[in-house]
Amino acid sequence: MFDVFALALPSLLAVGGIAAMVWAIVRLRRLRSAWRSGLTADAVCLRSYATTRTRRNGPHRSSTTTLTHLYEFTTPEGQTLRFEESGGPSSVVPGDTVPVRYPAGRPDRATAIPPGDSKTLVGIGALLAFLTVFVTACVGFGIFYLTVFGGLKDKAKDVIERSEDGVNAPAHSPSAPAGPTGPPDGFPTGPPEGFPTGPPKDFPTGPPEGFPSGMPTGFPSGLPSGFPGGR
Repeated sequence: MFDVFALALPSLLAVGGIAAMVWAIVRLRRLRSAWRSGLTADAVCLRSYATTRTRRNGPHRSSTTTLTHLYEFTTPEGQTLRFEESGGPSSVVPGDTVPVRYPAGRPDRATAIPPGDSKTLVGIGALLAFLTVFVTACVGFGIFYLTVFGGLKDKAKDVIERSEDGVNAPAHSPSAPAGPTGPPDGFPTGPPEGFPTGPPKDFPTGPPEGFPSGMPTGFPSGLPSGFPGGR
């Protein structure tokens, strides 16, 4: 969810910046087309009004005032048109007559700004430069987030998974390698075939028959002849 929000916001800002760049380029092309057409007419300023925008940057505030004029003119064909235009000179007041220029066949794109007006050209150029840096920063942030933060997030996820696996694994001594848990395949589990399981055949199981019941007789009654100590 955080990834969606982190990428959606700069994406929307970049789209808005691109749309403003397109508007500025279209505005500049229409002005040049009207200046080069050679079709002119006299227009009357019906009214003018100022729009003030205040921007706050921390404890500081900055205000920008834009002057807008409403003009009315009639084409050679007898068509009467009205249009509003911002950025005109402040010296023009309601009731003044000013020349307007428009492309051939498009009187709806008329302008009262004189050809090559430096103030207008500098303003559009500065706006395009600012929007270019702004859009580049938004796109760069998205790329930086995907490459750097995305990689860090994957590494952190791997570390967490490994730590969880280590906690859940059974404890064992790191110095003693884990040995086999059972006998190898084919290991004998009993005595070999033909191994005797009891005493040999005809082995006596009791005392011998005819065991003597008294002491033996016929022992010599004296020392043998010639034995030292004898008589």
